Amino acid sequence: MRLVFSIILLCHCWSIQAQPASNQQHSEPQFDGQLALQHIANQIAFGPRSPDQPLAKQQTLDYIRQTIEPLASGLTVQSFVAHSLEGNNLWATFKGENTTTKRLMLGAHWDTRPGGSAQKPHLGANDGGSGVAVLLELARLLKQNRPPVTVDLVFFDLEDMGNIDGRPFAIGAEAFVARNKFYRPSAGAIVDMVCDKNLRLPKERFSYNGARAIQDRIWQIAKDQNASGFIDQIGPPVQDDHVPFLKAGIPVVDIIHHRFPHYWHTHRDTLDKCSSASLKQVGNVLKTLIYSP
Repeated sequence: MRLVFSIILLCHCWSIQAQPASNQQHSEPQFDGQLALQHIANQIAFGPRSPDQPLAKQQTLDYIRQTIEPLASGLTVQSFVAHSLEGNNLWATFKGENTTTKRLMLGAHWDTRPGGSAQKPHLGANDGGSGVAVLLELARLLKQNRPPVTVDLVFFDLEDMGNIDGRPFAIGAEAFVARNKFYRPSAGAIVDMVCDKNLRLPKERFSYNGARAIQDRIWQIAKDQNASGFIDQIGPPVQDDHVPFLKAGIPVVDIIHHRFPHYWHTHRDTLDKCSSASLKQVGNVLKTLIYSP
């Protein structure tokens, strides 16, 4: 992802009322930050998930699929070719108790950026690994306690190839939106770079302009939960996987750390930078978003 300074002017509504976290059902399983952290460790054990590392990419895709498949109502891997690259988006659906009302999409990119001229691998513990880890742990909860609304977990490939040989960011998300024109979730959120020990998640600018209602809902939940990583400030616009959805008129918000950490897009993006407490903060906020519509 990268910063950009143009503005997407869209207006959407996420027609739900904020409710305190205490309204959640007492039977809900709890988001486990340690399990999420282990999902990061498992991903980076395969190595970099960049296009020049096909074995690690395939192993990671298999890991996500094998973790999700026993839990989801349905799962598909959508292969695509774009900008002279081959990619795979993975789409898992968890049917809600009421399938005729709202539908929520949660997404994350599972690829990593190539190592560049230094030839040092970018393991992407935070940038890539953390968003996937949050979604995989949420999948466990969704299996144990059926959500009130249908939830889609989408894992995007080729997000992090932007500004390499003239390519854009969010290639996989763009391919997903183009291929699935019928898909119109009520709202959604992209989870990216959310494990830093000093977590800082301001309100990303594109989301603020194009998906204000769902952004306000998420940050209100965070406030109710004293989730200190969520900052009630407007941050700069970030080119990420939410932008293709916003351009298609679908209100999707980006939950992303800013300013980007000093180890961003380097070989220093490793597990020691990650915190299970930060992952739990984000996971609990999203859990409430799902279960308190």
